[in-house]
Amino acid sequence: MIAGTSGQDEVIVNPKKIPVKKILLSLTVLCGLSYLTLPTLSQWYSSIPTIDSNTVNINTVIRGDLIRDVVVSGKAVAANAPQLYSTEIGKITLLAKPGEAVQESQIVARLVSPELDALIKQQQTTLEQLSINANRGVLADKEAQLDLESNMNTAQSSLNVAKREFQRAEISYAKQIISEVDWLKSQDAVTDATRLFEHAQKRVSFAKERLHFEQQHRVFLVKKEQLILDELSRRYNALAIKAPVSGVVGNWLVAQKNTIAANTAIMTIVDLSEYEAELSVPEFYADDLGLGLEVAMKISGVSIRGEIIAISPEVKGNQVTVRAKIINSKKIQLRQNQRINARIEFEKKENVLMVKRGAFIGSFGGKFIFKIVEDSYANKIAITTGASSVEYIEITSGITAGQQVITSDYDDFNKAEQIYLGG
Repeated sequence: MIAGTSGQDEVIVNPKKIPVKKILLSLTVLCGLSYLTLPTLSQWYSSIPTIDSNTVNINTVIRGDLIRDVVVSGKAVAANAPQLYSTEIGKITLLAKPGEAVQESQIVARLVSPELDALIKQQQTTLEQLSINANRGVLADKEAQLDLESNMNTAQSSLNVAKREFQRAEISYAKQIISEVDWLKSQDAVTDATRLFEHAQKRVSFAKERLHFEQQHRVFLVKKEQLILDELSRRYNALAIKAPVSGVVGNWLVAQKNTIAANTAIMTIVDLSEYEAELSVPEFYADDLGLGLEVAMKISGVSIRGEIIAISPEVKGNQVTVRAKIINSKKIQLRQNQRINARIEFEKKENVLMVKRGAFIGSFGGKFIFKIVEDSYANKIAITTGASSVEYIEITSGITAGQQVITSDYDDFNKAEQIYLGG
């Protein structure tokens, strides 16, 4: 007899039916969870990165006045700090110490020059010699003039005698006492005496002119030597080196009691009444620099104004040196080489669209920015930028005032077109 399969059979109990209410409750919970995780799922589906909002800088686009400027640093320098130089070769004695206050025309150093002393004595002797020669020449001229006048007087006497002889000869000739030949001889004697007298007069006149020129020549020689001596005296007086301005003595540039050459720098006198700012500007801004540009400076926490008065024509170490006049510098106590923080204002634009400066400008070259939209999303949009200042960057197109943008660095999401701000 063939066995049946009843031994393999298993009794199946019918499961209890789940109530409809429990099914509806489960569906409700599932829908709620799906709603809460929907952004995450959609982000995952569309590859939108999530960025912690606490790690980015969010700023509002505003309208206002934008000042295109650059922040630089420098130092305060005296507007007038002349250096004193030696005028001769000699031994220097420094009378004013570094840091000592001096007044204008005060003697601060003195030179001793034996060569100049000897030269002055030589020229004084030469001047005395020329003066003696000039006086002796005057006496010689008077003596020569006296001789010429004596010759003229003699010629005049000879003329008078010839005239009297001619008168007697005319009387005698009229009475036929003398011959015509003798009468003619007396007439010729008058003519010769007249010519000699006229020549004597001319010689006296010419001699006076010649003696006058010689006298002028001797006077000029004396004056020339006097001018030479005056110049030497001026050089001697310059051995006492005086302060050209009131101020303080800077550093000594030579050692005390040293023998120095002519035109050697000795010391610096710093005029503390007026200062200027010497600023170093990056070469990138060299083309924007110009005379008269306003400079906002801060010295020891005090804000003061100034303007550029000089620009260096050369670039050293990728820097351009400029000088700025400090306006109303009397309200602050300045010191030589004191540090100055300054901001040079190149251009001022009124009522422009701008946003806070940030690292975003370097991520896309200033061509794109992430703008905040609804539901904590930020979209990448194209923009154009204009002028920039230390704090703000001008936005010329792409966004409007009042919108919020991310101004921090985009390195973590620079390839995304949209991001989600979580946290």
